[in-house]
Amino acid sequence: MDNNKLQITTLDDIRVLRKQALVDVQQQKKNLGTTARKLIAPLAPTVNKGNSIMKAFNTGMALFDGFMLGIKLIRKFHRAIRK
Repeated sequence: MDNNKLQITTLDDIRVLRKQALVDVQQQKKNLGTTARKLIAPLAPTVNKGNSIMKAFNTGMALFDGFMLGIKLIRKFHRAIRK
């Protein structure tokens, strides 16, 4: 849909557009959840306990590193906006 060509004439048109938008958002939410589960899920079962512990540690460190990077970026953007 092109926003320039979109003409809403009645409340029914608005209701239809809201329903379409709701369906789109629900589908995107479902896709995002599926993608997140695929990213976090283990790739394959490990044979021994040492490998499983290391895999869990590596996953935890990657999540922590991403979280800390996000916090640092937010702080830098916040400082830049304040100036």
